[in-house]
Amino acid sequence: MEHFLLSDTEKEELKQFIGADAELPDMLNARERRVWVQEKLLAEYPGVLVSFTLNIPGPVKVLPYVPEAFALALKEILQALSDSGIPVLKRSLILDRTGPEAFLCVDADALDVKRLLVPLEDASKLGRLYDIDIIGRDGKKISRSDIGKPGRTCLLCGRPARECSRSRTHSVAELTSAIEKIFKENFAG
Repeated sequence: MEHFLLSDTEKEELKQFIGADAELPDMLNARERRVWVQEKLLAEYPGVLVSFTLNIPGPVKVLPYVPEAFALALKEILQALSDSGIPVLKRSLILDRTGPEAFLCVDADALDVKRLLVPLEDASKLGRLYDIDIIGRDGKKISRSDIGKPGRTCLLCGRPARECSRSRTHSVAELTSAIEKIFKENFAG
C-alpha cells in the first residue's frame, strides 16, 4: 500500500498550484482528460475504478491545505481497501491547477466498493469534501442510491447538495470560507 500513497515529491508538485485560477477551458479539458483516463484504465485492468477528487467550488481548486487533505483522503481510501482485502492493481494521479485527481483500479465488485467508501464521505466535515466515484467495468458510475444511501447534503445548510449547487444558493466565497475553516481545523498546527 505504501507505494500508492502520495509521496513527498507529489505533495510538493501539487503545492505549486496553490492559489492558481483554473479557468473554464481548463475545467472542461480536465473533465475530458478524466473521462479519457477512466476509460483507458478500465480497458487495461480488470475490476472497477475508484476515481477521487476533492469538492472545491470556484476557480481556485488548490487552496492551502488541499495537498494535505488530498493525501489524507487517499490514505484513508487505501486503508479501507486494504482492511477489506481489496487489492489495488494500479494507481494513477493527475496533479494540476484544476485540482488533484487519483484513480485506483481495484479488483472487487463495484457495489461492494461503493458501500465500503461512502462512509468516508460521510464520516466527518473533511470527508464531506471527498468526491469518491466508483465506476464499474461497464463504465457506469455507481450512485449512492444504488446502495440505498441518500444523496449528499450541502456543507452549509444541510439541504440536498444538488439543489443548492444547481440553484447557486450559496456563493463561492461562502463555500470557500467554510472549506478553509474545515482545512484549518484539521491541518493548522
